[in-house]
Amino acid sequence: MINNFQSPLNLKLIKKCPVCNMDYQQSMIQVLDENEYGLLTYATCKSCGANLLTKFASLPQGVIGNAILTDLKPQEVMDFAGQDDLSDNDVLDIQYLISKKELINNLKKLT
Repeated sequence: MINNFQSPLNLKLIKKCPVCNMDYQQSMIQVLDENEYGLLTYATCKSCGANLLTKFASLPQGVIGNAILTDLKPQEVMDFAGQDDLSDNDVLDIQYLISKKELINNLKKLT
């Protein structure tokens, strides 16, 4: 649970851009979502423009987090976040298409 998760204080965990190593300005960090599972943030480096998507969670052992560089805009992140999770069968279907070299053809049919 993150009932005691202090968002503004813990956003200081995002210190340096992983691309250019410049310090982030706190004003360039947006909180996209906060719920009982954690905090989803989006940071843009003022120096190089790289975007970092982070997910923090507060556990009894301490704060844990994941981060990924992205080219998505904040609204695109939220659009994807609202979609259903992938099922086991979805993953198996993609694996099958990859093994049969049909994935590209199927993706072309979608456009």
